Amino acid sequence: MHGERWSVYTRLYDPANFPWQTTSLAKVPTSYLQGAAALGLSRWGTIRRVVFPAAKSGLFTGMILETGRAIGETMAILMVCGNVVQTPKSLFDPIRTLTANIALEMAYATGDHRSALFVSGLVLMGMIVLLVAVAEVISHGKIYG
Repeated sequence: MHGERWSVYTRLYDPANFPWQTTSLAKVPTSYLQGAAALGLSRWGTIRRVVFPAAKSGLFTGMILETGRAIGETMAILMVCGNVVQTPKSLFDPIRTLTANIALEMAYATGDHRSALFVSGLVLMGMIVLLVAVAEVISHGKIYG
């Protein structure tokens, strides 16, 4: 049961991250590949020592931005994670994410409860801002062109 939960989450995360990975790898200059071939590097040596270092910024940026998207995912994660309001005692215990908590409780929340849900939203927004800032630092300002 626990393995199925992570398997479903991985299947949700990977397809959205795939365009970032392929774009980053496709942007490696042809001259780098030709230079590696001229130096006699094997295919694996070219990938490991030339392609991955050249595409590292885009690959890490994509992973960080997709992690932000996954944090904001609500309903799919709600169904996968078990939707239990309790403190997990192990990595595989069911949980309720912040986004799912907001989605489920906003309809009937009043007073301090409603305020706490809005603060949860601010925490989520802060996490996303932090992830975007880390992506910007990793990419050295090359995210936007």
